[in-house]
Amino acid sequence: MVITGSDPTGIDQLKDGLKQAFSIKDLGNLSYFLGLEVSRNDQGILLSQKKYISDLLGEHNFENCHSVKTPMELNLKLQKDSGERLKDGSQYRSIVGSLIYLSATRPDISYAVQIVSQFMTAPCVDHLAAVHRILRYLQVTQDVGILFPSTGSAEITAYSDSDYAGCIDTRRSTSGWCVKFSGAFISWRCKKQDKVSKSSTEAEYRAMSEVGSEMVWIRRLLSDFGVACPAPMTLCVDNTSAIRIAANPVLHDRTKHIEIHVHYVRDLVRDGTISLHHLPTEEQVADIFTKAFSTSRHWYL
Repeated sequence: MVITGSDPTGIDQLKDGLKQAFSIKDLGNLSYFLGLEVSRNDQGILLSQKKYISDLLGEHNFENCHSVKTPMELNLKLQKDSGERLKDGSQYRSIVGSLIYLSATRPDISYAVQIVSQFMTAPCVDHLAAVHRILRYLQVTQDVGILFPSTGSAEITAYSDSDYAGCIDTRRSTSGWCVKFSGAFISWRCKKQDKVSKSSTEAEYRAMSEVGSEMVWIRRLLSDFGVACPAPMTLCVDNTSAIRIAANPVLHDRTKHIEIHVHYVRDLVRDGTISLHHLPTEEQVADIFTKAFSTSRHWYL
């Protein structure tokens, strides 16, 4: 059980009440909880899952494997029938389930995990090879985690991107976005869109709509904690067409079929909730949630 808050007296009273009702032991400052490791230094608080990764690699005999520098092979396109069907998919499902939990502190594997998790019901040989590559990548990146800096302003900044028609089986696009608060990444998502997009701009707008909802929710949550965030929040995208549509009050034939997403983002811009900023593709952090990259590009992002 983790107890947190800004009122030390209230925390002590809560612990005293628990001690009267239950047999409990106070373990002091949080250091390990449900596979999450918490370490502190002058830079801030680091969340990682090193022991969880070590146990995962040991369970599947990958602790001494040949490591790789990226979680997914460049230009790899997996399909439902990629190779021979596995006779027993239980190991595949077990590993992927563990990887899904691991992605709570490892946004760098989110895209690869999102891909392999689509084949849980009927995994094939190629799918298992992709899962094994993720394990080989983890073998050399066990210390990677999420840093929450000790200094920073209470600003919310988000990055949004999409991979147009990236799924070979359905031709649906992939949304990728992440949200930073006070210099730390606190939320991210890599998800295949629920409908086929007719253009890259439409795919981009669907991703922008999703992250816009997340930004509004995060600001309301922080408000409940008594944290005031400067307005407007910043949303960085690398699609100039999407930014132009947000500023254009007229919906044309090419955009009428996505008007719900367009209107939602446009309303957020109009009322000052968010401001859209164009970001060069080379600096788009959310790229790592939409596709696989070369070693240099992956590590830069």
